[in-house]
Amino acid sequence: MSFRLYPDVPDDFEARIRILAPEEGGRRSPARNGIRWDFAYADDAGAPELFMIWPDFRHAEGDSWASELPLPVGEFLLAGLTVVNEVLRAGLHRERIRPGVRFHCHEGPKVVAVGEVTRVTGLLLDRPPLR
Repeated sequence: MSFRLYPDVPDDFEARIRILAPEEGGRRSPARNGIRWDFAYADDAGAPELFMIWPDFRHAEGDSWASELPLPVGEFLLAGLTVVNEVLRAGLHRERIRPGVRFHCHEGPKVVAVGEVTRVTGLLLDRPPLR
């Protein structure tokens, strides 16, 4: 079964994400599509501010990865990302998200994946509130 967080809502941006191996400090159990990591801008100094921006991992053809299959570790994967908080989407992320922006995916304080924005898609468009 493929995963899509909000099937009727366009993604806000696309990125390439590399899940860290355990020897790099990454998770010990496999990640699967539908995981809800916290997002932090890589270039922010000090303790990271974490945001609810969630990935939908995709194959090169654009189809979502099946949620029951483990995601590959150590290679860049394509993903569409959705900003969950409406206020921060308009007030913060529209200003910060652009191609080339690097970020980390967190589980608590632990960085488990790294990524880079490749394309802004629906971020600049208004959308109905997420449910």
